[in-house]
Amino acid sequence: MLLHLLNVITAYRPNKLSKKIKKETKQKHDAIEKHPLLVELVNGTLPDYKYGIYLINLLPIYTSVETFFLNNTSNTDLIQSEKIRKDLHSYSKYLNVNFNNANVLFYSDWISHFFSKDQFFKKTELYVRWLADMYGGQILKKKVRFGEKYEFKDLRDSIKTIRKEIEDGLNEQNVDQFIDEVNKTYDFHYKLADKVYGCPESLIR
Repeated sequence: MLLHLLNVITAYRPNKLSKKIKKETKQKHDAIEKHPLLVELVNGTLPDYKYGIYLINLLPIYTSVETFFLNNTSNTDLIQSEKIRKDLHSYSKYLNVNFNNANVLFYSDWISHFFSKDQFFKKTELYVRWLADMYGGQILKKKVRFGEKYEFKDLRDSIKTIRKEIEDGLNEQNVDQFIDEVNKTYDFHYKLADKVYGCPESLIR
């Protein structure tokens, strides 16, 4: 698996602007990876109910992004919201809980900011969320009980498609604002992780 993923990653050759984005958002990216929620997720020790709460909060983000950028895609494998719904159904059935509970829905600020952004800068969610599923997600799918979210029939083609969408229209004039918006997205993700991590199981019972 790791060798396959390495081959997929090295197949993509980032351009100058993509390298700039990666470099100038690395601090925020690294911070979310070190959050206890993500650390436990990678270690396979995150409680199932917390992962379910995490998914129910990510679902509106994915659904909104898909509305703007993926409605007409020929690669239906990129429609992550459907995969998340399947995982949520599996977790709900396994734990006998309903995750669609007002006590654990924390995504409103993130969604509000998303809809306030100009169309082009909404792509920052593709950069943060879809690429995370395609890269780190290939490790995570071995750590979670139900991991439909991280399954891609053709990972290499999916990465290529999302990278192309992100880079279409990206230029020297807007890259700095794009970077700023990527960093804001990481901040929203970090705040969400904080709230989810602090949830006791009683909130969904």
